[in-house]
Amino acid sequence: MADYDDPPTFVIETGGGGGGAFLLGALVGAAAALLLAPRSGSETQAEIVGAARRLRNQVEGRVGDARDTVAGRVEHTRGSVSSRVSSVRDRVETRVDQARAALEAGRSAAREAREGLERRLEAAKRSYRDDLERSRDGGGEPEVVLSEAPVQEDAGDLA
Repeated sequence: MADYDDPPTFVIETGGGGGGAFLLGALVGAAAALLLAPRSGSETQAEIVGAARRLRNQVEGRVGDARDTVAGRVEHTRGSVSSRVSSVRDRVETRVDQARAALEAGRSAAREAREGLERRLEAAKRSYRDDLERSRDGGGEPEVVLSEAPVQEDAGDLA
């Protein structure tokens, strides 16, 4: 028969590999967790699920905010670039119009100069013929001698 008045006996192993101590610690920890846990397993799972949902909502909100910020900056940049392109295009068109106007003014001035030279040449020819006629009638030599040179209109590379 066993005597219940005897104190319990504990055996402590000191030379083992440590596996038993680890297992004993794990069992004691699990027992303490079960005894001291304020919630049941299903309540703990519900808390974890709720925390995961809150975290997901926060992340989605921040991602949405970041997306909106980036989209706003993209639109602002697109508008700025479009404005600058339009401004450059307007300046280029203005310069092209100015160049065309200058080219036309140059052509017009060249045409007027040519017409003026042709009128002077015709006047000089008439004067020469008149002098030649007078000299035949009066016997003298003409004072001015002009020769006709062909004049070519060259539009160049700008036509």
